[in-house]
Amino acid sequence: MKPTLRSKTQKLLHGVDRESRFSVLVHLVLASTIIINVVSVIFDSVEALADRYYLIFAAIEIICTLIFAVEYGLRVWSAPDDPRFEGRFSRLRYMLTPMALIDLIAILPIFLWFFTSIDLRFIRIIRLLRLLKFTRYSTGLELMLMVFRQQLGVFGAASAALACMLVFSAGAIYIAEHEAQPDKFGNLLDALYWSVITLATVGYGDVVPVTPFGKFLASVISLTGIGIVAVPAGILASAFNAELRRRESEYRHQATRQLLGKRLTERVRHKLRSHQEELGISEEQAQSIIEDIRDVHRNAGDEVLTCPHCNQPLHLELRDTETTPPPQKS
Repeated sequence: MKPTLRSKTQKLLHGVDRESRFSVLVHLVLASTIIINVVSVIFDSVEALADRYYLIFAAIEIICTLIFAVEYGLRVWSAPDDPRFEGRFSRLRYMLTPMALIDLIAILPIFLWFFTSIDLRFIRIIRLLRLLKFTRYSTGLELMLMVFRQQLGVFGAASAALACMLVFSAGAIYIAEHEAQPDKFGNLLDALYWSVITLATVGYGDVVPVTPFGKFLASVISLTGIGIVAVPAGILASAFNAELRRRESEYRHQATRQLLGKRLTERVRHKLRSHQEELGISEEQAQSIIEDIRDVHRNAGDEVLTCPHCNQPLHLELRDTETTPPPQKS
C-alpha cells in the first residue's frame, strides 16, 4: 500500500533518516530552534540586554513558538499512524504521553505572555523547560531517561533510605546543639537544612556543631553521607552499563542476521545503520562488532554449506532414524 501523507509525516518526525536530506534538515532545524530559544531565554534574563534587544528577543520567541506549535500539531495529527497509539482515542493517548506534554508546555508561555499578567520571570523559567525537547535529538539523553525509568524502584528505595537518614540525623543534631546554639539549631527545620548539607558532603560551614557530642555526630553523619550519596550513583552507572551491553548484544544479533551468507552491500549497510541509530550504538562500536562477526564467519567458513547458485547458507534437517518413520512409497 502506498504510504499516505500522514504516515510520511509520522515517520519523518519519529526519527532521523540519514539517507534523506530533507529528514536531516527538518531535525536539524528543530534541534537548532531549541538551542537558539534556550540561549535567548538566558540572555533575556539580563535586564540590560532585555531592555536593549527587546524586539529581537520577542521575535525569536514568536518564531520559535510557531515552529514548536507546527511540530506539535503535526505530531498530534500523525499519531494514529504510530503503532504505539493505534486504535480509539489515538491522538488523545499520544497527547497524554510525557514528551507530548513537554511539547505542549513549550508553546504555552507565549499565551501566558500575551493574555495574562503573570511575572515574566516565571514565564522565563517555564520556557527553559523547552530544553527537555532536546532529548528527542540526543541518544545519550534518551538512554539516560530510559535507565532512570527502568531503575525507578531502586532509586525510590535509595531515596527512602536517604530520607530516613536525613530525619534521624536532624533530630540527633537538634538534641545535641539546640541549647548551645539556639540561633543556628532553633528548630528541626534548621537542623534538617544542616543535615542535608552535611550528608551531601558539601559542608558550607555556615552552621557547625560546637559541642563534643555534636562534633562526634557530625563526623559520623559525614562519613555515612559519603556512602549513602554514592549508592544512587553506583546504581545509575551499573544500570547504564547494563543497558549499553544489552543494546550492543541486540545490534550484534541484528548484524549477524543481516550478514549471514550475504555480502556487505549498500542495502545491508543501510539496514545496519538504521539499527545502529535506533539503538544508539557509536560508529566505532558498530564497526568493531561487524568486523568481529565477519572474522567468526571467515573462520567457520569451511563448516558452512552454501548453495552454488545463490550463495545462500544451506540448512540441513537431520532425521532420527529410530523415531522418524521412513516415507511411505506410493
